[in-house]
Amino acid sequence: MKKFEFKKLLPHITAIVIFISLSLVYFYPVLQGFKLKQGDIEKHKSMAHEYKSHLEKYDEPALWSGNMFAGMPTYLTSNVKYDLSIASAFNAVYKLWLPHPASTLFAYFIGFYILLLCLRINPWLSIVGAIAFALSSYFLIIIEAGHTSKTYAIGYMAPILGGFILSLRGNIKLGFILIAIFTAAQVYVNHLQISYYLFFILLAIWVTELIYQFKSGELKSFFKRTSFIALAAILGILPNLGPLLVTYEYSKVSTRGGSDITISPHGDADLHVNEKGLDKAYITQWSYGIDETWTLLSPNIKGGSSYPILAKEKEVERLRKEDPRFFNVVVEEYQKHQNAISGYFGNQPIVSGPVYIGVILVLLALLALIFVKDRLVYGLGTVTLLAILLSWGKNMMGLTEFFIDYIPGYNKFRAVAMILVIVELTIPLMAILFLNHLMNKREELIKEKKKLFIILGVFVAVLVLFYASPSTFVDLTSNKEEALLNARANTSNTGYNLESELISYRSDIVSSSILYSLKFVLLAIILLVLFVMGKIKQKVLIIGIGVLVIVDLWSVDKEYLNNETKPNVSKTSSDRYLSWIKPNEFSVPYTPSPVDVQIFQNESRLNPEIQKNIQNRVNELKKENSRFDQRKMIDIEYSELMEATHYRVLNTNARLDQDVRTPYFHKTLGGYHGAKMKRYQDIVDFYLGIEHYQLKQVLAQGGQAGLAQYIPTMNITNMLNAKYIIGPNPDPKVQEKLYLNNYAQGNAWFISKAIVVPNADSAILGLEKLDTKNEIIVEKGDLNDIQLKNQYDKSGKIELTEYQPNYLRYKYSTNSTQLAVFSEIYYADGWKAYVNEKEVPYFRANYILRAMEVPQGEGVIEFKFEPETYIIGKYLTVASSLVILLLIGGFVYSEFKEEKES
Repeated sequence: MKKFEFKKLLPHITAIVIFISLSLVYFYPVLQGFKLKQGDIEKHKSMAHEYKSHLEKYDEPALWSGNMFAGMPTYLTSNVKYDLSIASAFNAVYKLWLPHPASTLFAYFIGFYILLLCLRINPWLSIVGAIAFALSSYFLIIIEAGHTSKTYAIGYMAPILGGFILSLRGNIKLGFILIAIFTAAQVYVNHLQISYYLFFILLAIWVTELIYQFKSGELKSFFKRTSFIALAAILGILPNLGPLLVTYEYSKVSTRGGSDITISPHGDADLHVNEKGLDKAYITQWSYGIDETWTLLSPNIKGGSSYPILAKEKEVERLRKEDPRFFNVVVEEYQKHQNAISGYFGNQPIVSGPVYIGVILVLLALLALIFVKDRLVYGLGTVTLLAILLSWGKNMMGLTEFFIDYIPGYNKFRAVAMILVIVELTIPLMAILFLNHLMNKREELIKEKKKLFIILGVFVAVLVLFYASPSTFVDLTSNKEEALLNARANTSNTGYNLESELISYRSDIVSSSILYSLKFVLLAIILLVLFVMGKIKQKVLIIGIGVLVIVDLWSVDKEYLNNETKPNVSKTSSDRYLSWIKPNEFSVPYTPSPVDVQIFQNESRLNPEIQKNIQNRVNELKKENSRFDQRKMIDIEYSELMEATHYRVLNTNARLDQDVRTPYFHKTLGGYHGAKMKRYQDIVDFYLGIEHYQLKQVLAQGGQAGLAQYIPTMNITNMLNAKYIIGPNPDPKVQEKLYLNNYAQGNAWFISKAIVVPNADSAILGLEKLDTKNEIIVEKGDLNDIQLKNQYDKSGKIELTEYQPNYLRYKYSTNSTQLAVFSEIYYADGWKAYVNEKEVPYFRANYILRAMEVPQGEGVIEFKFEPETYIIGKYLTVASSLVILLLIGGFVYSEFKEEKES
């Protein structure tokens, strides 16, 4: 047995210490108890509030949420995870229990470090590579945005790639373990778009390896290794098969699946409406500009973030001192023309910052493609080029359309610019491969030093030309600005030429950015040349490149995610940071508005149980000696309100698809989610969106009087039980006003007439003039064997007696068999109906609602959400987690045994 050598562990221990230190230094407010403000996390807390409240109170997950879009599965809006999953345990251990978001940065570091060790890269150089990868600007920007699942999915890309390459090169046992564990971890965090892009890298490397093995006559062993890779991937997926299956199940009825209708909201035929996958315009909405690709090597080529210049305090102060003329132009444009000039001049709708990988890394990757004769580099270079081309989206529509139409899965994901995560992995990897090649085969490069120096010179020359003439390389105005400038060309009476002012200002920005990059690349080139000439040692090269990379990337990252404090605020104040908040503000991100309080008070008067339940929760917390403050009180009050009532709210002051605040306090017809139910989106497109818009106009102009006239015509709003309407207040001093909707049709009601139509087209069109209080429209295909026996009895009664997110209980009384309709979203994959504890069929009515035959007499109706796919997934999670543990144990034991015998 080999003697244990601590010296071999030293670099790895050092690496972990460096990674932890850098993570905590970058996010040092976490050590003071602060939490990072993250926009998407706040949105998620709103979406998941009902789920979290139910879990906290009953210690069981509610698989359905009623607080958004009138109801949708919780596993699409919250992290509903399975117990006893190896992926769950591994995620906690892998991040060393570091506080978020330091844990995310650490995951970036350690993941890439593992990849480089798999490639047998010098550990000290691997540390530099890990830092170079982790500090890519986009990776920090998405931390600030709150894209948590995406960040961890990115962090797991590199170790999966490492295991993949290890397996292809013969180390099957270790490669198998890495692939299985990190695949399980990546799928667990549930950002399938990143997993999908990782497959592009794996496929490119697999193909290049296939070609190499074919030429070597080793195809048999190659396919044997491939089979082990596939087995490891499948094993990694199995602990997450439950979430994947329910997501797949839901995708069929979501906006990412096909539509049931063949017409547009205007009633005419729509050739694209029935296509599967997302709309092409939606997929390519965020397309990276062709000239914007220069940001990979210089950060401000397109100006940075989309925030208006006037919203950037540092830039405003700089302009006042250094360029008062342009500052006055910016102010006048805003005051006189409501034109808030953006700091970003690309064509994406909105960005938080550039994708900046680092000029040094881009140069080194380019040198790898030219000097490193290795099949791995060829595969990485190919997939890098493909990713850049695909990131251009609508700017390279021929290629993009081909992938949307013919490459499986590509049409399921939006924001094609995100594919640049591939480039952010491959370029640092190729850069390190070049440095490794340089250090191990310096003599070879000495022979080609003339070629090397020419390439370095050309690279610098291009940057110098870019510095001298920015407009030759990039557009300095966006398409939107061009349209504005053209429209104002003959009408402007300002004392300045806006186009020339913009171009002058932005030319300076681009030149400054290029100059920034030139400084770093020249220093790096000096180090490279000195090493090639034998003037410095490896250690100096590694440290020098490492320092340059850290300073370069760290400086850019801090422009977008930093720990800046508020001016004139005490350094000890809990409110001192601009981007950090105390934990109580983080856990309860919203404060109720006067309208929210008004609804709470009104419902509390109608239902005294609400206050009793609140007091019981408060007493329980006091007994547990839990920390208790005003924000926790908000959480409790509105959690109990949501459980004890079942009204809905239509907030006309917020966009239906961007209403992130209302779902925290009430069940609403709006919300925020990228994959709504397709039928609900159809209803929004055909009717609800129009009702929402027109109602806002009516309320703004006529208030209560206008509401009384318009609200009886709002078929969809009324059948979805929108008891409360939030709208603009005619009084400009008050932002919003609450209106009571007396036409809301309640939780359930009996109807006198059922209209059977042949298809979904007829059903959705028929809603326009339907008397939803007394009639329903039913598609023939939804009935199955149900005969629709209906003897309407106006004395019949039906009312909701209990509400839980995944359980509804109604009491009914009727003198005849009747048809009842429920203001609940129809979702057949999980909801089951019971009458007097006996399961009964129900059907879809009014395009999105549930309906059923109710037998004569008195009784109880129950709806229970019991998705079988989710339950099957629980058993698969436990079984597959055990299999992975046994296999890992077996591999470790066999390695130990072989080493002992040797």
